[in-house]
Amino acid sequence: MRNYVNTKYITRRATFGRRASFVGLLILMMGMLASFSPGLIAGWVKSGNPLGTSALAQWLLGGGWLIVSMVSLLIGFLLGQIGNHNIRRYQRSPRPDESVAKALKGFDDRNHLFAWSTPVDLVFAGPAGVYTLVTRDMDGNLSIIDDRVKQPFSWRRVIFAFGQETPGMPIQEATDMAQKLEVWLNEGETSSPAVEVHPLVVFTHEKADLDVQSASVPVLHIKQLKQYLRNQLRSAGLPKDVMKAVLDKLTAEAERRGALSE
Repeated sequence: MRNYVNTKYITRRATFGRRASFVGLLILMMGMLASFSPGLIAGWVKSGNPLGTSALAQWLLGGGWLIVSMVSLLIGFLLGQIGNHNIRRYQRSPRPDESVAKALKGFDDRNHLFAWSTPVDLVFAGPAGVYTLVTRDMDGNLSIIDDRVKQPFSWRRVIFAFGQETPGMPIQEATDMAQKLEVWLNEGETSSPAVEVHPLVVFTHEKADLDVQSASVPVLHIKQLKQYLRNQLRSAGLPKDVMKAVLDKLTAEAERRGALSE
């Protein structure tokens, strides 16, 4: 299998994640310091320090410290979540594309995986068809009901909230990506049949225990992905001419974006 990976994009996002996490931590520290300011300012006033009579000090002493503390908590938390999401997705190994590539090891060079090198994040294209893949790195018991991911309550998830991936709405995300890629692939094509793009949701964590009750798109564990694509090849593969046109367009776009073939 040929992998096209946009390493420059991945590096940029990982760097952004580290910086966002660092700034978020600084803002949280600022909020913590603000909560100590009333006692500090009261000491300045008592000792006759002119800093205690400044407009800022009086505003903080009059309740401003609470505003600073709450706003800092909110902004710091949001930046921390954004930073951790990018670090987890683009810096920690294995990345989503690495997990998928490992799971599909053994596929021949007719199959291509495009990572952040097309109009959507992850694309698999080959004789079995064209698929957009949305991944989640979550462990434990996971139920998919009415296109939503549900988990039982756990104090461990609360305590380690910063270090875990949130479920979000992966099925809707995969559907939107498939529609976006389908429009792009069929743009300007009038002679050949329209290419259909299929959405897939893949859970990559080894300890994910899936219970798929009702989902509008296939939801798989990473260990099921290879067999699923093999089954699709047997039942509804792409004609060779259509596959070649699709791969040519995807490869040209990947190379235009600076992706490297592995």
